[in-house]
Amino acid sequence: MSNPEPIDPKNLRPGPIRNETLPPEMLEQIRAVYDVIGNYVSNSLEQFEISFMRDANPADEVAIWCSITAAWIAYHEQCLGNELLPEEDEKKLLAALISISTGVEDLAVLGVPPDVGRKLLDCYDSLGKE
Repeated sequence: MSNPEPIDPKNLRPGPIRNETLPPEMLEQIRAVYDVIGNYVSNSLEQFEISFMRDANPADEVAIWCSITAAWIAYHEQCLGNELLPEEDEKKLLAALISISTGVEDLAVLGVPPDVGRKLLDCYDSLGKE
């Protein structure tokens, strides 16, 4: 497999709005996700909602974010006694969970200590077993 060509993040631009509106129940799910992790992923609820409106299949994307959020909650309940970490550490946890949601299981690339990565993987993997 060849190495992917690096992309300069300064050259990235948002995609077009593909969905002018989203169903109310989907907006409720997006708001629930934002209420839990929004401070770490977006400047505003509106920006977060717009990112789903750009998605070709927003229902799938909302489901993924619900799983990420559920794993984040489970990790905090099981491993941190519901305590929050400093903001930068919380962002690292979420970045790791986003990677995990795409299928990454290599603890060395998650950007968190290996023991934390293992616990995050366990929390994410346990979602389907409840």
